Parts: sequence; C-alpha cells; structure tokens
Amino acid sequence: MRTKRLLIISTIGLALLLIGSFALLATAPQPLTVNVKFDPDTIDLGAPGSVLKEVLITLWFSQGKYDGRDIDPKTVLIEGALGPKGGWKATWTEHIKIDKAVRWVFRFKVSGGAIRDILWTKVIHMGGTVNVALTVTGNLYDATAFTGIGYITAIVPTVVPENPPPPI
Repeated sequence: MRTKRLLIISTIGLALLLIGSFALLATAPQPLTVNVKFDPDTIDLGAPGSVLKEVLITLWFSQGKYDGRDIDPKTVLIEGALGPKGGWKATWTEHIKIDKAVRWVFRFKVSGGAIRDILWTKVIHMGGTVNVALTVTGNLYDATAFTGIGYITAIVPTVVPENPPPPI
C-alpha cells in the first residue's frame, strides 16, 4: 500500500513539473524577426574558389521600436558559426532606402569561401540550382534575441569536386 501511495505521489509530482515547464516555455519571450539579404544572392559552387571574395549581409527590422543601430555586433552569427569578416569591429550601420522606406540597417561582410563551405554542407547531395536558407542570429544591446532567414541560390555542379569542404 505504501509503495502504491509513493508511486501516485511521484506521478502527480512529475506531471506538475512537466506542466510547469511547458507553461514556462510558452511564456518565454520569442526572438525578434530580422530581415536578411545576401549580396550576391546567387553563388556558383562550381566556379573557382577565388571568384567569390566576400558576401555582404544586410539586416533590418520591418517595424517596431528597433533598428540596425540596436544590434550588438559581437553576437551576430550565420548558421550559429560564421561571424563578420574582420570581427565585430568591421560591422557598420547605414541609413538607406529599403522596402520603399528609409531605414537604419546593420551590415557586415563574411568570407566568400566560408559561405561556400556552408552551402556545400547543405547541398552536396543535390544538383542543379537550389535555393538555400541560411539563418542569422544575434542579440540587441538590451539582450533581446533576434533571428532571421535569408536565401542564397546555389548553383550546384553536376560533378562534385574531388575534395569538397568537410561538413561543419
């Protein structure tokens, strides 16, 4: 009888713990959504490696109280691994016309070779032209998280090179 009571109490305790955890997750703040643009937005993976030196990334918020000047450059990553070429000090903000409005955008460059490597890990088993989603994450200076997805069209050669980059 004592074992049965202990089992019931343990089961109820576990159920309450799980319900509390899900309630906490449901109320956790969601990251802000940032728009992402890659330039160039089409990369030929069959072209010689020296062709693509850098890729320019532009981030902006469509609406709300935040803009590109609020982004903490020390936290920005592409696919959780690739940061700005030259480090966070090589990032900048600009006031430009985008989406028919003048906005403050956050900009940085990344190594073209590093972007090629990330694309290869995502499309090595494919051929032809593939639209590849790349996720950019980071935080604002007030520690608010943001995330955004940008797309690069990868032209994948039908014959894979002898030594493609290793998976990340």
